[in-house]
Amino acid sequence: MYNFFNPTRVLFGAGQLNHLHEQAMPGKKAMVVISNGKSTRENGALDRTMNELHQAGVETVLFDKVGANPLKSVVEEGGRFARDNG
Repeated sequence: MYNFFNPTRVLFGAGQLNHLHEQAMPGKKAMVVISNGKSTRENGALDRTMNELHQAGVETVLFDKVGANPLKSVVEEGGRFARDNG
């Protein structure tokens, strides 16, 4: 049985991503979910986010297959990916 915790905390404003590592993290592993597009990688947001999580001591896995209006099969694949990666 898996227990999932989905806390909500919003850091809003210019430069706030730089403070992600200072936040109390609810666990030691995170599944980062992004679209299957290129912009998150190209603009550096993915690398910066992963770096901030690693600075906070959080191990990460990446699921990057979400498109616009994702199909049920993609959602199910994401669920399997989450289970397989703890």
